[in-house]
Order: sequence, then C-alpha cells, then structure tokens
Amino acid sequence: MKVSVLIPSFLERERLDNLINTLMKDNLHKKIEKIVIVSPDKISLPNSGKILVLRERKRRGKSYAIRVGLKHISTTFVLLLTSDIRMRRNFLKYLFKHLKNAEVGAVIGRPIADWNSRIYRFSKIIWDLHHLLCLHQPKGTEIMLFRKNFKNFPLISADEVFIEYTIKKAGYKVIYEPRAYGFTKSPYTLLQFFRQRRRAFNGHLEIKKKYKYKTSSMKLDLLVKIVIEYLTKEKSIQTFFNFLAVAFIEVLARICAFIDAVRGKYEIIWRKERFN
Repeated sequence: MKVSVLIPSFLERERLDNLINTLMKDNLHKKIEKIVIVSPDKISLPNSGKILVLRERKRRGKSYAIRVGLKHISTTFVLLLTSDIRMRRNFLKYLFKHLKNAEVGAVIGRPIADWNSRIYRFSKIIWDLHHLLCLHQPKGTEIMLFRKNFKNFPLISADEVFIEYTIKKAGYKVIYEPRAYGFTKSPYTLLQFFRQRRRAFNGHLEIKKKYKYKTSSMKLDLLVKIVIEYLTKEKSIQTFFNFLAVAFIEVLARICAFIDAVRGKYEIIWRKERFN
C-alpha cells in the first residue's frame, strides 16, 4: 500500500530539509508515493519525482495548508507531519505495520520535546503527560498517519483533533505507536509557551463546540489519573516544582482560551513566532 506525506511548513527551512532527508533515506521510502509540502516560504529542494512543493501566496494557517495539500493526494492513507519535527531514523515501519489491520483509521506517533531552549523542561513535562494520555486514549498530534475519509478539510485551529474526530466517527480505531517518535521544537520563552498552550486548548474548545467531540486532554478524570501516574514516577523535587509551574501556566492558559471561545475567537492563523 502506498502512502502520501503532507507537510505544512512555515519558517522551518533547516528542519524541513532534515525531515525530507529522513523520509527519503527511510528503509520503507519506496512506499511513499508523494511528499507534498505547503508553505508561504520560498522553498528549494533537490529534484525528486516524489516531492511536490505548493507555494501559498498568503499565509492562511495550517488547516488551509492541509486542505490545499489533500487535493493533490490520491492515496488512501496520509502521513501528516509538522515541519519542525526531527524524526528518528526508519520510523515508517512502526506506523505502516498497523495498516494491515482494516479496523485502524489512524496511527499516532510520539512527539518528544527537543532540547532547543531554556524552558525545555516545561515542554518536556507537557509531552511526557501527552505520552501517558495517549497510552490510555490516543489523540491527534504532530505525527499522524490517517485514512483520508473527508472531502473538504475545514478551516479550524485544532486540525489533528478534527482528524481524530472524523476517524472515530467513521467507526475506525485510533492507535498509538510511541516507537514512531520525533523531537519537536520547544518554545523559547515562557510567553511563547503560554501562547502555545492557550492555542491548543482554544482549538479543542472549537472542536467541542462545532462537532460535539471532546478529545482525551479535555477529560478531567483522565487528566487527574495521568498526573498521579506522572508524579508517582517522577520523584525529583526539581521536577515537582517544574510541574507546579507548568500546571499554573496550563490553568491560566485554559481560562484565557475559554474566554476566547466565549467571545467566538479562534486562532486559525497562529501568531508569527520563531522558536529558536
């Protein structure tokens, strides 16, 4: 079975090159029919019949880039990746093996915080909690192989969660595969970290309002369970205080996101920020 890769990209030339190189050198690269990159940036890549670069005249957000990219994809399954992620070598085998099961509609990989900033430790806590969450109930994220079962992708802020919703609505399973991991950029400042968390929850509220669907990170009982698991496992005093700081920022971000949602404000086009 052939699979297409879709990569929305913005201000990530170096990491995009690395990601393309990882894909082309993967042991299963022959199963990739096409790599579609959608970006408002000027991108020059090595000539390859597999790579298609779609240049946007104007930046319109990730969901719009996904909508445009999917129109150029004919395969049943699509691998959606963010352009800032550094994937492990030969990761495709871990995702593709699940396609043998006809009940599977999506396979979720594991994003890990990259050590690229001074607040890496805060991002690490978020992604470690995300990992525990996905072990219980997988949710859409930066590494996502999914069955293309919709005609026109909507303009929304939580695109991966929307995909998760459509897959489950169609009766398919969503599987978590932590061995397909990659390192995603950490915010460079606490303000960027706060904005990132605010956007994420704001997007989840949008999905809940429009489609009556709650992803796993919105279920309070499950969150309490994984927090207990995390704190039981991580016994360092420093980690505990870092967790308290993250918890404070998360609560504040969710309150602000809720206020945004009440006002009908959703951030489809994210603020221009560089995570250096």
